[in-house]
Amino acid sequence: MTVKKVLILSLIGLIIATLIITGIIFFVLNSDGKNKDKKLTYYEYNLEEIYTNIKSSKSILKANITIEYTDDKLKAVLDNNKAKITNDILELLRNKTLKDLSGQEGQQKTRNDILNKVRGILNTKDISNIYFTEFIIQ
Repeated sequence: MTVKKVLILSLIGLIIATLIITGIIFFVLNSDGKNKDKKLTYYEYNLEEIYTNIKSSKSILKANITIEYTDDKLKAVLDNNKAKITNDILELLRNKTLKDLSGQEGQQKTRNDILNKVRGILNTKDISNIYFTEFIIQ
């Protein structure tokens, strides 16, 4: 093979490699740009006040719970399932002891339990968070 052919083949290989790398960079940057443009909108759904006895205690829990979700179509589903959601949350809370509900860790675990319960009822991952707007034990 002559030097001229080696140079031509090397130049063609360099051009092809440059095009491939440029294409990869273009697609990676473009896909990130689409995700940045799409902002999630968060919606809130407030449940009524919940009162329940605390397991193995004479104390009562009063809680106001807000469900945060990202799909605006879920409001109708939440409305239709409000009684079941409230009932299942009450059952969950009735089985918690004072120790289970105490402190930041206890409340965080309870929030996660409620989040998983609501996601299970609605069969969706569009429920993003659960908030206690009021949490009183007396």
